[in-house]
Amino acid sequence: MLTALRQSDSAKVLARASEKSEAPFLCPRCWRVLVLRKGQIKIHHFAHKPPVTCALGKGETEQHLKAKLEIFDALRNEPNISDLELEKDFGVSVADIFARISGVPVAVEIQRSALSVNDIITRTRNYHRLGIAVLWAGLPNSDLATSKYSPRAWEKWCHAAYYGRVYFWESGQVFKVIHFGPYQIHVASSSWFEDGEERSAGGYDRTSRRWRTPRPGVPCLLSSSFRTNRRAPWSGGTVAIPECTLYLDFTPKWWSGARVEGT
Repeated sequence: MLTALRQSDSAKVLARASEKSEAPFLCPRCWRVLVLRKGQIKIHHFAHKPPVTCALGKGETEQHLKAKLEIFDALRNEPNISDLELEKDFGVSVADIFARISGVPVAVEIQRSALSVNDIITRTRNYHRLGIAVLWAGLPNSDLATSKYSPRAWEKWCHAAYYGRVYFWESGQVFKVIHFGPYQIHVASSSWFEDGEERSAGGYDRTSRRWRTPRPGVPCLLSSSFRTNRRAPWSGGTVAIPECTLYLDFTPKWWSGARVEGT
């Protein structure tokens, strides 16, 4: 966690702006004492003392902490940003970043491996009830630069929810936008004899069910490239999208082809 409550005055403080002499620091969810970790290499943060039973901060990697902090810092000086807060607790969930962007309440959630699709759906539904638009995004992934990619479950869900777009944090407030296009598999031709007759098969291309081709769009700025999108419930195959309010970029569609699941 990047933030904690300072027991002496109940103020919410950043780890990087705190000193161990100000301890104790408390977790805002379980109220247990946290340890302030300030080293020379890793990002300054707070951590629960073992054994850890609180879910707050669970599964966060160094890269996740870096993403949250860089987004927060990048938005601080933008003129259309207000009510900016790291790790905003809404009771039902804690947003990695919360801000009003041009007056619109927005929660930014950086996906981590410990979070299931069901968790994403639950949080998305809760943000909608609170009148908050949500942007789900992944961490940088070098595999997206290849022509053959197998989307994870949360990526498939986001691809359907955001009308064929999946967001990945790049740096500062910049987000990479990816569309997963079809990937063609070539089925080689072959021939054989059966019952005295020559038979053949293959020699054609088919669309893979597992693999997709990542097609990057123009990177988007969180403070100026998005708008709210309220969508009705939708379901198809293994994907179910609840009634929700999403934060969706408004750059023109850059791909062509088959209808996108979720639209």
